[in-house]
Amino acid sequence: MANKFFVGCVCALALSLSACGKDKENEQRLARGCEAAVKVMLAKDKYDRQIDQVKSKKFGMSDGFKLVTIAAVTKNKEYGYEQDESFDCKFEESSSMAGFVWSASLVQLKIGEDVYGSEGGEIFGDMNDQMNLMDAVQAAMK
Repeated sequence: MANKFFVGCVCALALSLSACGKDKENEQRLARGCEAAVKVMLAKDKYDRQIDQVKSKKFGMSDGFKLVTIAAVTKNKEYGYEQDESFDCKFEESSSMAGFVWSASLVQLKIGEDVYGSEGGEIFGDMNDQMNLMDAVQAAMK
């Protein structure tokens, strides 16, 4: 009986340790997804800048969603001057027990005061924006 308990504890520890490693891997996937989302939206004529370099990534929680903040250097498309800027993405994550199956979808992207996705039960951005965001995020998170 003690052996079964010991084996069970070892298995549980191994599963939790593998889930920890998966958490870091999943955070990197989310960061790639967020960066792709920002790039897709900044490519619109509405914006005069693009991401030149990602400096850092932070992960947290906001309103029950995984929050990814990307600090980047953006470059003006026409004149080339640079500035530091931050972008926030909220993701809804789901996973199976022990994190073997994981998925995430972008809930919201903020570029300055502009919101894409949902906020407070309201949808922002048109259907093309939503489709472009979904495609870019899913491709980047593979």
